[in-house]
Amino acid sequence: MNNLSPSLRCCVFCLLFGYSNPSFAQNNQITPKKPLIVSIFNLGTQLPGSGYLGVFTVPVHPGISVGTEFRYNNDLKNQFFQTAKLAFSYHQYVQTGIQLYSEAGYRRGIWRGIQAECRLGIGYLHAIAATEVFKAKNGVYDKKLNLGRPQFMASSALGLSYQVQRGQNSPRFFLDYQFFLQMPFVKSYVPLAPNTVFHVGVAVPIIP
Repeated sequence: MNNLSPSLRCCVFCLLFGYSNPSFAQNNQITPKKPLIVSIFNLGTQLPGSGYLGVFTVPVHPGISVGTEFRYNNDLKNQFFQTAKLAFSYHQYVQTGIQLYSEAGYRRGIWRGIQAECRLGIGYLHAIAATEVFKAKNGVYDKKLNLGRPQFMASSALGLSYQVQRGQNSPRFFLDYQFFLQMPFVKSYVPLAPNTVFHVGVAVPIIP
């Protein structure tokens, strides 16, 4: 080192610093993009384990979910993340649901792009009754404007996915099994309504 010129010494120092300082090295990697997460799902007002293979219930009550996730670390094998999602569902004869919620999750790489994960979430659910609503007034039932009612939701989910290529900017296809409680559903006799949801979807990294 003593025989090197000052400018060459500076270059060597910068290279050594880059390898020894993780934050410096990460800043020189390709910046990971946040994924657009889209899924279609089937919802059942049942406890976990119901339906075909314990995950798919009938009749089908369809829905769609869109969202993204924010990474807490850049480890490809062990990922900690937070989601933000908006979902719409239609349960015949019961309600149309609009969900806005977030989940904290952990994803583990298993083998050649296959990953497993678990998530816990909370959020807001706006329930619009699928039937007409009436209110008694002076012995007469008047039809109410059906604007829906605010609800709270708490959820958990297990997922299995496949990432097409190694790296954080690669599409990922997934199957999720979600369970959430809607509350208060009907205060007088069903304060907690259990729901199971089977998702099929894709996460495409496109958000800068």
